[in-house]
Amino acid sequence: MAYIVAVEHSEAQRRQLSEELKALTKSGRPLSARYEAQNFADWNELISTILQPGLFAQRETVIVEGAETLGALPENLAGVAEGEDADCALILVYGVLRASAGSDDGEGEAAKSAGASKLLAAVKDSVKFIKPEAQVPPWKRKDWLLSLAKSQGFRLNPEAAQLLAENIESQEELHGELSKLGLYAGKREITISDVEALSFDEGGRALMMFTDGVCDNKPHDVARALKHLRKDSVLPLLSAITNRLRIAMISACFPKHETEALRAIDSDPVKKKYALNKARNAIKHYGAERIKLFMMKAARLSLLEKSAGAEGWEGLELIIWELMAKV
Repeated sequence: MAYIVAVEHSEAQRRQLSEELKALTKSGRPLSARYEAQNFADWNELISTILQPGLFAQRETVIVEGAETLGALPENLAGVAEGEDADCALILVYGVLRASAGSDDGEGEAAKSAGASKLLAAVKDSVKFIKPEAQVPPWKRKDWLLSLAKSQGFRLNPEAAQLLAENIESQEELHGELSKLGLYAGKREITISDVEALSFDEGGRALMMFTDGVCDNKPHDVARALKHLRKDSVLPLLSAITNRLRIAMISACFPKHETEALRAIDSDPVKKKYALNKARNAIKHYGAERIKLFMMKAARLSLLEKSAGAEGWEGLELIIWELMAKV
């Protein structure tokens, strides 16, 4: 008989499976086999194959991928489930449920939403269900990352956490980036420089160097970034810098109602603290009037890029350097 673990379908499924397998291996039940459920006619064939009685009890873990194709576990096989101390651990990995999985009444959507718990109803109280990880709202991602880093023994700089939270949407990708950064940094703190170097591709790093360089008035960084960015179209870069400086313009125009004004343009300062801090740097370096003038020039340039009078990279670099030179 077996200790059954059901890993439900989600973005985090592979990581959750890996973590559970490590725990079972540590308890003395290493992985001994991995099967595809579609290769078995039914539950009876699967169980007779993987739970063959032997002269000596073997402590092991068996993984069955695509368990949803087997449908619901029959009640007459409920005795297969034992407690957590069973010699064999059976990990059932579930994919997206289809209309035919565990249901012959055509209620495909109901079966899909019910998940593994419906298909394992016969042994529900004896199964460990690993459910999809709860999604953290964007405005809580920074604190979640800091807490996650601490639990894993990493030191994560709050500004680096904010940068990750604002630029990587996938929660599972954030898990992976944190692990990578933690291994790279070792015992020292994970910094913004680490994130910029390891968590973005070359184009992403150059774009961030450019937008941050303009806001922080760092001409050398802007010049270095432009060498790489000139390989692409002008419009994406123009859009990136105007999106950043639009926050600065709104903050400067409505200092007493900054939060409400930024939320009105979908730039909630609670959710996007990194971008807001950079925008405030721009206000400090250039002042509200120069930023407003730049935004007007950018609007003109954008219009020209979509017509026969396009000025290209020369036009974009001209208005960038005019802003940074404060002329």
